[in-house]
Amino acid sequence: MDQTIHNFKAIAKNTDNFSKLEDILYKEYPNYKDTDNFFIVNGKRINRNRTLEENKIKNNDILTLSINDFD
Repeated sequence: MDQTIHNFKAIAKNTDNFSKLEDILYKEYPNYKDTDNFFIVNGKRINRNRTLEENKIKNNDILTLSINDFD
């Protein structure tokens, strides 16, 4: 398991789309930008087109980045 990203923090409003946080992450870790990623919070997959509130993401939640590496 790749644990390159550890304790990455970003500031966003609960009305921001998750894709905004994703963009911030990719600026810091550009090697993940060209991979097929999905994110999970509290056991549920995050919809990058929905807001943090719609995805039920709260302050200090731990997000998991997973990479689809199916060829």
